[in-house]
Amino acid sequence: MTNNGSNRSVTIGGNVTGSSIVTGNRNIVKTWMQQHPPPAAETVNAASELAALREELARLNVPDRGKLDRAMEDATEEAAKPEPDKEEVAGAVGRVVKYATFADNFSEHAEKLLPRIAALASWLGVHGSALLSMVGLA
Repeated sequence: MTNNGSNRSVTIGGNVTGSSIVTGNRNIVKTWMQQHPPPAAETVNAASELAALREELARLNVPDRGKLDRAMEDATEEAAKPEPDKEEVAGAVGRVVKYATFADNFSEHAEKLLPRIAALASWLGVHGSALLSMVGLA
């Protein structure tokens, strides 16, 4: 088989976090990355983070506002319990993130939303890792 230059495979030998990998010819790439290191789980006040997240979400133009608000209410209600089910909170916040990303102005507000989501993910522990993946922080 002849290689006509269409093989664009890339072999990675280590961690590429913070890198852009591009194949092809004459590409121009502009990469913008911002890190949001999550706070230690024991320092996170879930109720405060959820309240701040709700405040930021109010600024979004979300097509499914009712669904987003119900998911936010579910997360807030469960987190307020003396022993919250963190898996349930993570599921509700996951729904919030899902609906929020459909907002036509999500990118304008992402910078303020991401630290809140990162903090909640830290508090949620193993249940929060999916949230980080949903917003590109994992």
